[in-house]
Amino acid sequence: MYKKILANENTPITVLLILCLVIGVFTVKDYGESWDESLIFGYADYSIQAYQHILHPQDLQLFVRDLDYYGPAYIVLADISSGLIEKLVPSLSFIAARHFVYFCTFLVGVLVLYLFSKRWMSRWAAFGVALLFATQPLMWGHSFINPKDTPFMAFFLASVYLGFQMVDAAASDSKWKWLIPAGIILGLTISMRVIGPAAGVLVLLYALLKSPRKIITTFPIYFLIAGVVTYLTWPYLWKAPIANFFESLRIMSRFPYDGQVLFAGKLYRANYLPRAYFPTLLGLQLTEPALILIAVGSLVSLWLFIKSRNRELLLLFAGWFLAPVAWIVLSRGALYDNARQLLFIWPPLFIMAGMGIDQLMTALKLPALNALLLIVIALPGVYACAQLYPYEYIYYNSLIGGVQGAYRKLELDYWNTAIKESMEYINENAAQGSTVMIIGNKQAAIQYARPDFSIVYTIKTIKPEYQFYYLLSSTYGNHDLHHCDNSETVFVVERDGGVLSSVKKIDSGQNCQ
Repeated sequence: MYKKILANENTPITVLLILCLVIGVFTVKDYGESWDESLIFGYADYSIQAYQHILHPQDLQLFVRDLDYYGPAYIVLADISSGLIEKLVPSLSFIAARHFVYFCTFLVGVLVLYLFSKRWMSRWAAFGVALLFATQPLMWGHSFINPKDTPFMAFFLASVYLGFQMVDAAASDSKWKWLIPAGIILGLTISMRVIGPAAGVLVLLYALLKSPRKIITTFPIYFLIAGVVTYLTWPYLWKAPIANFFESLRIMSRFPYDGQVLFAGKLYRANYLPRAYFPTLLGLQLTEPALILIAVGSLVSLWLFIKSRNRELLLLFAGWFLAPVAWIVLSRGALYDNARQLLFIWPPLFIMAGMGIDQLMTALKLPALNALLLIVIALPGVYACAQLYPYEYIYYNSLIGGVQGAYRKLELDYWNTAIKESMEYINENAAQGSTVMIIGNKQAAIQYARPDFSIVYTIKTIKPEYQFYYLLSSTYGNHDLHHCDNSETVFVVERDGGVLSSVKKIDSGQNCQ
């Protein structure tokens, strides 16, 4: 039995996913609530209630802020799933239950990336892709706390993978096996973010490249299924499906973000960032082995393209990664929070890295050396995850000197998850009925604060009736530098030389500006 298990080609990826899942089970409670989570799940509840108006959408009121322009498909599924987890594991908070759902979604993305990579490389190289991807501190950290970008990345990846499988099976009896799930997942992807149709475009381009005559009857059904799923899962479209979809596309293509972004030690408006913003972050937030393997894999893929031995992969990379990056850089679209909105274009980078892994494994030949290669490519990421836990997503590589080198120059905890740890310190040390002023994510602070506290959000002017006993500051955007410089810092959340949040004790009557 053991020989059969070891000989099974799916054993390595299964072991990796189970190991990740076990780690997630034991660590999920330590990740703090991220910015906007409460509002996002308020939108999920709104969307569930909206179905009572599906037959008369003219009576449906819009939700607050800009969330109507995002489809709620995933957050509704996450809300329902996390509710079930809470009932099964009563000791788990609703925040931790949601984070576990995000994490499981990420692991599905890791599995899909492995399956997709096997199209172009050996199974061991594809396993290396999954291993490298899963051990990226940036990805691992986002996988627990990000309800938007990592789930969208996983669904976008699944849409492209299933679409390619559908095209390959278009002329066979198994067409429907792939066509229906491909259409459903594409529809859900569109109902997460308005850029979702790009996954269908990549699939269409692949079909045109492979055999356009065989897809005439497939794609109308594919897009019809996707359209129906999108409509049914996105209440904003019910009143005017086409007009409201294009309105969402118009708004989100020039997202009206009015905050400032820290880059190279300076604060910029989100739509006036230097063109080097995203390329710089890309080079600094991947581990060193990933950067090297991406470079090697890109050269290998270019050589295969020139030799006409494999043109599919490089064309996919151009459409999925190079074209969006060129558009973002040239158009200077609004980016913020270290361009987390672009996580969905990262998977093809790792497929390219897989081509580098495959080439190295072919050269090394010996299984022991190949195993050593896998350890070497994963070790820097694993070490950094352990060192930065539970704030792995603040990772920067040695090109900038790690987190310490990036501190005050680039953003660290832009999701404000360290608010949890700082508030826990105040809970343990503050007197009954203390006032706590928050610079950062107020909702997260309220979530973790003792019920007897008075939580105040901002200081514009110091009012006589305010007697601030504690000031809890996030270092996001370096905003903490502008308040209460002369007050005693009693607690900091710090990783690798970078401070994520701090607590200052304000004496009664002290001048705190």
